[in-house]
Amino acid sequence: MGHSRWEAYKAKRLRQMEADAQPHPEYEQAGRDLELGDQLREIRRRRGLSQKVVAERAGMSQPALSRIEGGGGIPDIATLVRLGAAMGVRFRVELVVDDDTTEIEPLTVHHRQLANA
Repeated sequence: MGHSRWEAYKAKRLRQMEADAQPHPEYEQAGRDLELGDQLREIRRRRGLSQKVVAERAGMSQPALSRIEGGGGIPDIATLVRLGAAMGVRFRVELVVDDDTTEIEPLTVHHRQLANA
């Protein structure tokens, strides 16, 4: 399952990258977008929910959910909260920055849904 064309493309690009040793941040971001989409799709399917049902519960269109599941970009935190609620789950989100920072500090972001929102 998942994105077999992406996996083949990724393998080809990795071989090319080994040859020129130049990282391509755009490809890395696309891979992260696809990975998140795959995770959301898998959670939705395990819960036995259709895209239509989850999209309606989350207050978004089915095509918008399809784009997210297809790797069309990372949704904002509020959208992730709505998607989690629509699927009956809570997500733990970790932000990872690729730099040489050595210290890790916990940061908790609370989201409160407004009444009638």
